Amino acid sequence: MSRETFTLLMTAPVALLLTSLGASAQEADQQTNWPMSAAVQTVAGQEIPAGAYGVAYIDAPRVATLLQLRGVTGRGTVIVKSDDSHDCLTIPIRFVAGDFGGEGISTSETHPIRLILRSRRVAGALAAGDDVVSDMYRVSAQMDDPEADIIIESGLSESHGFVLNPGRSVVADIFGAATSRTACSELQAQGS
Repeated sequence: MSRETFTLLMTAPVALLLTSLGASAQEADQQTNWPMSAAVQTVAGQEIPAGAYGVAYIDAPRVATLLQLRGVTGRGTVIVKSDDSHDCLTIPIRFVAGDFGGEGISTSETHPIRLILRSRRVAGALAAGDDVVSDMYRVSAQMDDPEADIIIESGLSESHGFVLNPGRSVVADIFGAATSRTACSELQAQGS
């Protein structure tokens, strides 16, 4: 086998991997053609409210406290509007949060967390497989905050710092999170 053939055989899998990662990133960059004034619902019933690019759900987070420290962890799903008006992109995520609201030493399940993604930059980062760290964005618990990138609808307070990490495992950190398309439809405004 010649040196050129060997080099070609060794670089082909890497090129294939980089091409597929590039295609995923390109899909994420195309983000959305849905009207921002429209609320969207998946076939499973999850709703992306009007004015939002997506939502994050962490259904069964666990909280642990160690004296004044409090940490929350869980797995969830991010759903973002896709580049067409028929599908949404579903992304599995790992979630961690923390603040200084702890009392004593304990661990337990806590209330579900729902975050509304109001920024194209946040939704695009998650769709591209990038971590979203709360201190890099404006986070608010006020539903009508026009400057917020992320709205905390339930499960956290503004005192929590958090990270949304696309993927289910460390392998996703290397090769990217496995995303899937979910059928979505525009919700008609009440009274129409």
